[in-house]
Amino acid sequence: MALHLRTGETSLSLDRADGALTADGEPLDARLTRLGATGDAETVLLVADGRPRVVTVERDGGTTRVWVDGAPVEVETRTDADLLLERFGLDAGDTAADREVRAPMPGLVLRVLVEPGAEVEAGQGLVVLEAMKMENELTAPAAGTVAAVHVTASDAVAKNELLVEIDV
Repeated sequence: MALHLRTGETSLSLDRADGALTADGEPLDARLTRLGATGDAETVLLVADGRPRVVTVERDGGTTRVWVDGAPVEVETRTDADLLLERFGLDAGDTAADREVRAPMPGLVLRVLVEPGAEVEAGQGLVVLEAMKMENELTAPAAGTVAAVHVTASDAVAKNELLVEIDV
């Protein structure tokens, strides 16, 4: 699978297959040696066209911070799947899963913790659902505003039934 990189006006597709590295389909004379990792950052020695460079890569969502020989470079990364979603007018962060909370199993709504118009954070409790004699707090998949609440306490719900919608 190719990794598509963009920095400023420059775009590049990198692919690593059968141990060979290609850039925009052309063989690349490069070798990577892992030097170490700390947290979300990884440092490698990149030898390209015989020139060694120390590269530190730190990933943060779709943005990757890269330092080449100590100089920072902002790089946007995309996978083939990201590009396909983009081509169809969808954004990886704008899916139904980010806007809807559905019942993961049949159950009974014990409590509704939000109301339409409420601001919520990712991970904040929205609905408490009793299923198989256990209480399950269903949480917001993303930060946003509660657009609609489709259930009330004591409602019986089916698996995949829409409970809450969030505008992100």
